[in-house]
Amino acid sequence: MKFSFSTLVITLTIIVLAIATSLPAQNSTPQPGTAKRAITEKDLFNFVWIANPQVSPDGSRAVFTRVITDEKHTGYESSIWMVATSGSETPLRLTNGKHDVHARWSQDGKYIAFVRGGEKDDSGKPRPAQIAILSLAGGEARIITDLPKGAAGPVWSPDGTRIAFLSSTTPEDIEKEQRKKNDAKAGGATTGANTKESTAPGNPGMKADSDGDRESDIHIITRAVYRDNEEGYLDFKRHEHIWVIDVPTTSDEPAKPLQLTSGDYDEGEIVWTHDGSRIYFLTSRIDEPYYETASTDIYSVASSPKMPGGTPEKVASVPMGIGDLALSPDGRRIAFHGSVTQPVRSYSQPDLWIMDLAPNAQPRNLTASYDFDMGSSVFGDNAAPRGGTGATLHWSADGRRLFDTVAKQGRTPLVRVDAQTGAVTEITRGDQAVLDFSVTPDARTAVTLVSTPVVIGDLFTVLINDNPNGAQTRITDANKTLWSQLNLIAPEEINYKSFDGIPIQGWI
Repeated sequence: MKFSFSTLVITLTIIVLAIATSLPAQNSTPQPGTAKRAITEKDLFNFVWIANPQVSPDGSRAVFTRVITDEKHTGYESSIWMVATSGSETPLRLTNGKHDVHARWSQDGKYIAFVRGGEKDDSGKPRPAQIAILSLAGGEARIITDLPKGAAGPVWSPDGTRIAFLSSTTPEDIEKEQRKKNDAKAGGATTGANTKESTAPGNPGMKADSDGDRESDIHIITRAVYRDNEEGYLDFKRHEHIWVIDVPTTSDEPAKPLQLTSGDYDEGEIVWTHDGSRIYFLTSRIDEPYYETASTDIYSVASSPKMPGGTPEKVASVPMGIGDLALSPDGRRIAFHGSVTQPVRSYSQPDLWIMDLAPNAQPRNLTASYDFDMGSSVFGDNAAPRGGTGATLHWSADGRRLFDTVAKQGRTPLVRVDAQTGAVTEITRGDQAVLDFSVTPDARTAVTLVSTPVVIGDLFTVLINDNPNGAQTRITDANKTLWSQLNLIAPEEINYKSFDGIPIQGWI
């Protein structure tokens, strides 16, 4: 099972995403002489989605993933775009790929790393997604990894010279790929015409040819959870591990990624230490965790094999499912979202926790007395179908506060949480949902992805230090043309008491 930490969401099935908006200019002005009409199912093909906004280190620009349906209406295309946070410019497309996602700024703001998928080999078969970098000074994007099973989740090192990422590639995959390249160079690739099938090493559920180069599609199911959405059958002999690669300084400079972790369990949530010497990550080293109460291990590993302590070291075991790991500015504390779920597979409200990075330290629940879901958001089926999300937890520069979202009574405000007392203060206002956000290193500016029943998701700039009224500056209007043709009606909120006095909230 692929390693993943997901924050809990509230699904509202009777509305589009959230409730009615009170922000100005949310409804686009109709074109002159055009009568508005009701929305139809075919309008979905013309939707434009925005995902994964990332504000630049200086706060002047933001990059994001733009998602549309393809020409044949059989899938989605995604590309990386950039927009000024002042709202004074039209968004600009940065990448020309059809499956570019997960853009991340270098610390100096001169480069963007992203994941490029959809590239095809000589036979027309899609290649695995790889890490690419793009210079904002100009030129084409360069793919810097070439792993048989692809690469994902790039995270820049603090000095901008390296990128850590995740891949499920095994040494056997690399050897197999190298054999193919050698055969191609020799002009005589093996055909495997007279081979016998044998069990694939390390996976009794898969069979492979005796030359080890082709696996059959026969699956023997031995686990309760054996497949996943968008992934299909899970491959239990491959796991997501942490790799690191030096960022090439020239276009012809070869870059060889190094694998930092290995083993029979998935890893994720890459976080660099501030000096770049180590990487924190999360893992759950349990074969079938769905049979047990949730538990997560925090590990660290040296970011270079040349450094001492190359073997991963356990930092702490946290008796709950956790995610959104965030390191404090002084490097002494970590914050994360977590839910204590007992009994097995029960539900518990997610809270914001903080823990010292010291021996025998225990996590402290900052929001135990705050009765809403931290790190969560109002959610619906028409959020961006591709593109992913960014970090949902950020520290202030002085380490005294944390910035987060909270699912609260059908709305999702951006909030500020006191790192000592746990006091929660709302930064954004109105009947809306902040689906994703990014914060500048100085914690002065945030770029938020805001959704309402009549806006499926657009970007707004928010000043988060001194903004008592929750003012927002709109910087994208992705569906302006289509929305100007549609008669979109916001639902009406209702509140009443049930027969037993319990307050009920809903929408019509």
